Amino acid sequence: MQSSGAEDKVIPFYDLYGEAFIRQQPNLVYVEDIAYRSRGLGWEIAPHRHNRLSQVVVVFNSQWSVELDDKQYHLAGNWLVIIPAGVVHGFHFTPDTQGFVLSINEALLSLGDNNLANPLTELVWQAQTVEFKDPQQIQQFCTYINLLKHELSADELAQNVAVTHLLQMILLTILRQQRLHAMTLSQVSHESDILLNFRKLIEQHYCQHLAVKDYAHKLHISVSKLNRLCQTLLNNSPKAIIHQRLVIEAKRRLIYTKQSAEEIADVLGFSDPAYFSRFFKKMVGCTAGAFRQQGQMN
Repeated sequence: MQSSGAEDKVIPFYDLYGEAFIRQQPNLVYVEDIAYRSRGLGWEIAPHRHNRLSQVVVVFNSQWSVELDDKQYHLAGNWLVIIPAGVVHGFHFTPDTQGFVLSINEALLSLGDNNLANPLTELVWQAQTVEFKDPQQIQQFCTYINLLKHELSADELAQNVAVTHLLQMILLTILRQQRLHAMTLSQVSHESDILLNFRKLIEQHYCQHLAVKDYAHKLHISVSKLNRLCQTLLNNSPKAIIHQRLVIEAKRRLIYTKQSAEEIADVLGFSDPAYFSRFFKKMVGCTAGAFRQQGQMN
């Protein structure tokens, strides 16, 4: 039996996440290569402003000038510039500048409790320049940007979910750069740099069980100064911090690998597995075997 024309209904086609076959609204975020727009304008963008867009402009390995309201900045190297909505801004780039412009509609930053800003409430949205100091962070930032560009153009399944998470990671990277930049500008910047370098050295050498004096030598400071900095700024001794890194790696391997305690001890530079067992129990409060069992139960 056929239904009457009045009863016929068009059944909409949705993807698995209930999104329309053709997206009805543009995304509230957009990524553009600097060269795409600037090359045709002689690499100069006249002062202007956006009433509803906040922007992040990122340039790598280049010299450029930026105007933010009544201030001018001349930058060289790897920098990002944060431009909140309403701020007058203009640029002068050197030819063939490499970088991105990330535009975010203010509606995306002012949604309810589940908004993008929620986990990033400490990100400072004010006109400012921030230097990228960590090459690894630059690489990660570029990866997130390129993935975001793909999601915005590919129109794939659950695009909005992917865009939201990628934007969160981009903003989190910016927050980290703000923190590092603030530390550099602070009165304790030199001491902060020493501790950051200490952490990098620990990552490189913790399996070699270097003594505190060896780390101090590599940092070109005295053992007493390294002790003072760690106690003052980290509330711990250098030796304890080095041991914490060993314990973290031991825990990871106990939880995520099938390596025996003896194999883990060898990887972490312990020549005596029995000493590793005593070290782990002293630091954690239980044996390596007990810790592994607890991890499997959770």
